[in-house]
Amino acid sequence: MGSTLKHDDDAMTLGIVGVGKISEQYFAAFESLPGVRLVAVADLDLDRARAVAEAQGVDALSVDDLIADPRIDTVLNLTIPAAHAEVDLRVLEAGKHVYGEKPLALSPAEAEPILRLAEERGLRVGSAPDTVLGTGIQTARAVLDAGTIGRPVAANAFWGAPGHELWHPAPAFYYQPGAGPLFDMGPYYLTALVTLLGPVTRVQGASLRSDRVRSAASDPDSARSP
Repeated sequence: MGSTLKHDDDAMTLGIVGVGKISEQYFAAFESLPGVRLVAVADLDLDRARAVAEAQGVDALSVDDLIADPRIDTVLNLTIPAAHAEVDLRVLEAGKHVYGEKPLALSPAEAEPILRLAEERGLRVGSAPDTVLGTGIQTARAVLDAGTIGRPVAANAFWGAPGHELWHPAPAFYYQPGAGPLFDMGPYYLTALVTLLGPVTRVQGASLRSDRVRSAASDPDSARSP
């Protein structure tokens, strides 16, 4: 069973691993992308995978079967951050391209094998965010390249929000080791700064826990995170 959308005959065929909240944005984007065709989805929650597959008109497969499916060219890795590196490596080992949600991995030690394997196999690997390709950052890049404002010496980025537990349907994973604001929202701003100003040579950080206990108002049964 294939997608009900109309696509080019030579469309890139996709499979999605992880059909949580973020997957909704990808499904919406597919409506305006005739160059891609969704073939199958997989999730540890089999009932959710089946429900999403039925809604999208595609197959629901196990993670292993999706990665091995010869119909699929590229896998979208929309799992939780702690699983990104493992799934990416499995996809690359199966000879498929992979694009994942942010972050690429939880550490440089996890990310390096992904990039190395992709290069060895002649495969492509990508990771959100792609917002640096948008008009705002690309315009800023052009202004810097043209020397319009001279040599930049500093930049500042700021994000403020009360917490995912107020809106996300299953926010518990945001507060597990390997998650949190830096890995969730940080990539947008760090990627923009690196794109505009160049590689990072030194890092300094600090943290503050404003709330000792967070109650998940969006799904009270999903988490009560310390």
